[in-house]
Amino acid sequence: MNDSVVAIVVTYNRRELLQECLEAILLQTHSVEKVIVINNCSTDDTERLFMPGEKYDQPIIEFYTTEKNIGGSGGFEKGFELADKTNCDWIWVMDDDAIPFPDTLEELIKARKAISEEKVGFIASAVYGMNGEPMNVPVLDRKKDANGYEDWYRYSEFGLIKIRSATFVSLLIPHEAVKELGYPIKEFFIWGDDTEYTRRLSTYYGDSYLCGKSKIIHKRANAKSLSILNEEDKHRVGMYHYYYRNSLLTAHKYNPKGNSALHVCEFHLLALKCLFKPGVNNRWIKFVTLERGIFEYLFGSVNIKSKLDRINSKV
Repeated sequence: MNDSVVAIVVTYNRRELLQECLEAILLQTHSVEKVIVINNCSTDDTERLFMPGEKYDQPIIEFYTTEKNIGGSGGFEKGFELADKTNCDWIWVMDDDAIPFPDTLEELIKARKAISEEKVGFIASAVYGMNGEPMNVPVLDRKKDANGYEDWYRYSEFGLIKIRSATFVSLLIPHEAVKELGYPIKEFFIWGDDTEYTRRLSTYYGDSYLCGKSKIIHKRANAKSLSILNEEDKHRVGMYHYYYRNSLLTAHKYNPKGNSALHVCEFHLLALKCLFKPGVNNRWIKFVTLERGIFEYLFGSVNIKSKLDRINSKV
């Protein structure tokens, strides 16, 4: 394996951050073969950066603009599709507001060499906010070894922790895994497509890891974990139905039997809390949004459920 890497960046109306992200990728100590930029029909003149004669009109950069906003999920699906047509060994995935350090990719590559398993699902960077706070914290893989003990710290001497799922903020994924298990599900639209995809990789392809030595800064304006209860941006509240619907879909597929039913009850209670807890703003919008997410999971997600079944029946 030559460790050739194709990077995927999905962008939407973050022109300045996108430039910072691209500069950081192009300056990696382990260079990338190609950078695929998926422009999700931005309205901030992002396309101009890639026009002939402009700064990012470079052979190493492949720029693709969607005909409409297909969400982060659709953008990543398209990016994976384009990367799959290359001869790379690895696909490195991130959002446009993720800024890697110069050695972020190099440390991910080094981490793979420390792992003795034949197959690795993915390796994730440690994500930090602009003030050094933890962000996008992955979920530990709590599977037990043959003797009954959890072995998530098997490679801790190399700064590696076994994880079950992570977000699309600096993930290194084997191209072979993508060939075998397909692409993210575009119908998720936003939020949760990365959780489902990384669960797919760690469940069906190979153990996956967080690499503590590989670090990246996530310049998201709100560094707090996603929660509709505490969301202050009225324009974002309505998008949360995707988050809760997609969480239920992933739980339905990968968690123990009955777990998704427990999540439905949990989300109903959260909807009521949004409605009645003192100090909650936009309470009716939040209540309706949460109930909409539950309804879509129960009655409106037949196509996504069948797609999940088709994808995972191949393994």
